[in-house]
Amino acid sequence: MKIGTKVTNPGEMRTKITLQSRTVVQDAGGFSVPGWTTIAAVWSKWINAHGNDVLQAQIEKVDAPATVLIRYRSGVDTTCAVLKDSLRYEIISIDNIQERSEYLELKVIRMKAG
Repeated sequence: MKIGTKVTNPGEMRTKITLQSRTVVQDAGGFSVPGWTTIAAVWSKWINAHGNDVLQAQIEKVDAPATVLIRYRSGVDTTCAVLKDSLRYEIISIDNIQERSEYLELKVIRMKAG
């Protein structure tokens, strides 16, 4: 596949992630509490930040930044989250590559517990 001027191998999309949306659920006491609902489990190309990106993340006190490439899915926005290896990541930006609705590039950071 060719994205802009870069050629990407679809075989590199080998990291399984789960896309989740925010929801409100009932706890054992019947109270409404924030929670997460699974949208879909998808294959992705996961690239952890490296080089200058890591230095910039440390300056901004951002934890574990990464870039995630997935096939296009409608309904994914910055209120959603990415679950990878039981760690939840906040989506801070989304790029519909060349507005072709074929691939989404997500910039994510690890969410703080709580």
